[in-house]
Formats: sequence, structure tokens, C-alpha cells
Amino acid sequence: MARNVFDKFLSSLYLILLLLLFICLASCYPEFKNPIPPPPELKADRQTLGTWIRTTKSGSKEQLSIFQRSNSGWVDVVYIYDIDSERTADGINLLVLEGYSTFVNKQRFLCLRGRKKDYSHSDKEVGESHFLIVNYETPSNDELIIKLFSTQKAEELIKEGKLKGEVVKEDFSKGQPFDKVTVTSSSDELVEVISTEGAEAFIWQDANVVLRDMYILVFSRIKP
Repeated sequence: MARNVFDKFLSSLYLILLLLLFICLASCYPEFKNPIPPPPELKADRQTLGTWIRTTKSGSKEQLSIFQRSNSGWVDVVYIYDIDSERTADGINLLVLEGYSTFVNKQRFLCLRGRKKDYSHSDKEVGESHFLIVNYETPSNDELIIKLFSTQKAEELIKEGKLKGEVVKEDFSKGQPFDKVTVTSSSDELVEVISTEGAEAFIWQDANVVLRDMYILVFSRIKP
């Protein structure tokens, strides 16, 4: 009996930590209420499947694993970070996402959200319709480049009237170190902006190496 209670406690704690990690990640990057639509025939991009690894500028490692779901074009994404990091004596950090590959013109994207099955909370609390969007390239079978959308860039597009959205400014007193941006434009409006401006309009282009390392992630494939 005590063992069952303890197991349930650990399970609940794990779910809460996953939710906190997702909220933390979402605070660094813009959320999209309406993502880029999936293609008519949704299929996982086989070039992205498998396990990938990269070393950050600080020397820690990150591992990304992308799994295809059976009979579905959706994928599960397991992102492990702070591997061998001196800053995290309490161990690695883990994030589990779900989503799909899609494209606008010739540019490819992953639309990802917190995986619903990992949470005991309601869909509204998890933010069922809020997605993170990344642009990606596969220059070769052994390299995956992920370009995360920038909060600053999304905020600029909203100020210019090219996108609709909500911006909550940073407030350190409330534990919010970054601006929080939620894009509320329709999927069609989002696709129109990407078609006109290109994915580059959403991606951090600053020459600062440290900041660029947060937004442009270059992974190498781990071979079996």
C-alpha cells in the first residue's frame, strides 16, 4: 500500500516537473495558438528520425531523439539537455514533446507541443493548442540543423502588424526573465507571413555566438 502511494507521488511529481520544463522552454520562445497546418498526406520526415547529439558552447551535451508513431504522421520528441553540465549537479533535464513535420514552399518545419499523455492536467492547463515551431534542415543524413523561432522576432512582427499576438513583458519580480509572446494569428495568416518573409524573419540572426547557440542547434546523428 505504502509502495503504491509512493509510486503515485513520484508519478505526479514527474508530471509536474515536465509541465514546469515546458513552461520554462515556452517562455524563451514564442508560442503559436494556430500552428502551420500539416500537409494533406501527413508523414513523418524519415530524415529526422533517430537519435542526435550536439555539444553546446558551454561544453554540456544535448541529445534529441525523434520517434515515428505507428500508423500516424505524428512524432514523439525526447529532448535531453544539461548532459555532463557542471551547473546541474542534480542531473540532466528532460522534455517530451509531440508534433509533426510540415512545410511552406521549400522550407521545412516541426510544430511541437507538450505531449498530452504525460500530463494529468486538463488540456486547457497544458495549452493543447499552443505550439512551438522550429525550422529545420538536413544538409546530409548525419546532420540536423534546428532553428528555433525567436521571441524577439515574433514580437517585432506583431508590432509591425504582420502577425496578431499577445506580448507580456519580462518581470523579474514575478519570476519571468523573458518576454512571453503568444501568436494568435490564424494558420493561414501565419503561412502567408512565412511565404512572404521566409523562415529567416522568425530566427535570431545576431552575430553573438552564445545567443545564436540558443536558437540554431546543429546536431550530429548517433549511429547504431
